[in-house]
Amino acid sequence: FSEKQKRVLGWWTRGSAERGRDALICDGAVRSGKTLCLGLSFVLWSMARFRGQQFALCGKTRESIRRNLLPGVLPLLRELGFRWEEKVSKGELRIWCGRRENTYYLFGGKDEGSAALIQGITLAGVLLDEVALMPRSFVERACARCSVAGAKLWFSCNPAGPGHWFYREWICKAEERNALHLRFLMEDNPSLAPETSSKDMFSLPSTMIVPKETGARRRKSQITKTPRTVKIQPIRRRRAQICFCRAFFFFSRAAWRALRRRWASFLAARASRSGSFSGSFSR
Repeated sequence: FSEKQKRVLGWWTRGSAERGRDALICDGAVRSGKTLCLGLSFVLWSMARFRGQQFALCGKTRESIRRNLLPGVLPLLRELGFRWEEKVSKGELRIWCGRRENTYYLFGGKDEGSAALIQGITLAGVLLDEVALMPRSFVERACARCSVAGAKLWFSCNPAGPGHWFYREWICKAEERNALHLRFLMEDNPSLAPETSSKDMFSLPSTMIVPKETGARRRKSQITKTPRTVKIQPIRRRRAQICFCRAFFFFSRAAWRALRRRWASFLAARASRSGSFSGSFSR
């Protein structure tokens, strides 16, 4: 672990000067290791401070939590002596170590209606992974459910811009809300290979806010978009229209010739049966 990751892992311990904070906010570059250390620290804090309590692990969906957070945290917990059991259908994760046991519920905050899913539960802490992707009503409801004494809030995010509500209400007001704000960089993840760290596409995500001294905010779409990708679609559409017109004209002429032949044969057969030719065909 890097020094900043160690700070996340131990900010709540008795020997830390930041143990009186009520919340932790980790934001910054992708592949910086903030999600792993945040999830591990959240479980260690909850198991050290509480027994028999309920906690919430929140993401955009339940599957995003199982895909992004649990695969990295659960193997480390097993190595530390913890045991765990997940009930997938209920979205429930039970973790125990010796006689100490806590329950963790998985919630997905994908829309405004998700706030009703977390209503009514009493929590001792909540972790919101990629909180900038969740609606404000869900985040505020999750924070309001943390009513147990000593509860703390844990956030990881990359706000979409200075106008995002979480950036204005939490990051800019971190001291006012008694929250610890840590910004992660690529250098804060020592487990990352050097060749991966040098890639620009990993250093600045599409939703990251960059300070003015380091450059303007960049989006991935602005990096990958080229004039050819913009003009190729109208050219293909025009070619398809030309091919369609040619095919329609060809098959229309063929169908008309076949209809003329069948009508002529019908008139010839009718004339041979009646002995006289009646009717004529003209285009």
